[in-house]
Amino acid sequence: MDGPLERAQRGDPESYTWPLIAVGAIILPQALIPAQYRVGPPAVVPVVETLVLLVLLGIAARPGPVHRSARTGVLVLVGALVVANAVAAARLVTLVLDDGDVDGVALSAGRLLVAATLVLVANVVTFALLYWQLDGGGPAGRIADPAPFPDFQFPQTGTQGLAAAGWRPRFGDHLYLAFTNLVAFSPTDAMPLTLRAKGLMALQSLVSLAVLVVVLARVINLLPG
Repeated sequence: MDGPLERAQRGDPESYTWPLIAVGAIILPQALIPAQYRVGPPAVVPVVETLVLLVLLGIAARPGPVHRSARTGVLVLVGALVVANAVAAARLVTLVLDDGDVDGVALSAGRLLVAATLVLVANVVTFALLYWQLDGGGPAGRIADPAPFPDFQFPQTGTQGLAAAGWRPRFGDHLYLAFTNLVAFSPTDAMPLTLRAKGLMALQSLVSLAVLVVVLARVINLLPG
């Protein structure tokens, strides 16, 4: 039986299990939370999320190399999801700043926290998917020989002895990258190397910063003294 080093050197394709679980994790609360407790996201968001889930399922169910058109389709859908979620965040921030309501119901502290959580969780997962598919040509590109240049430098690739030879980032690494970028508003362990990676990280930080600052400030004012 091959060990981790042999599997890494051979370049086994990455499993799509965790990306599928992550997409399912952001669809589920949007479907289960009652409408009176939600402030968005717009209907297009769960629709696009479902399309992403179906495309990833199709790729996972088909053995062999991933066709370029399939990866392009994932990138287009995830890009649309990033835009839709940014629009949902902008709508939420606008409602808070205008002291508005939704369907005649005032924005309570609980309702705002639920809405902000949905937007921020979707922000982490969608950007993680985007980083995962872009970095070094995506899952298929990272096992190619030669592999394209990476978009992020992880510690394991910059310093010998931190991981087995042939180590490459997987979805969990990009999910952690997206999470830390949201809470720190800056790179932590992985550094962006390309302009597109820097631009995407800046956009993710901008969306999360707007939601956190504006919504939390309003929630604090709404909480009983």
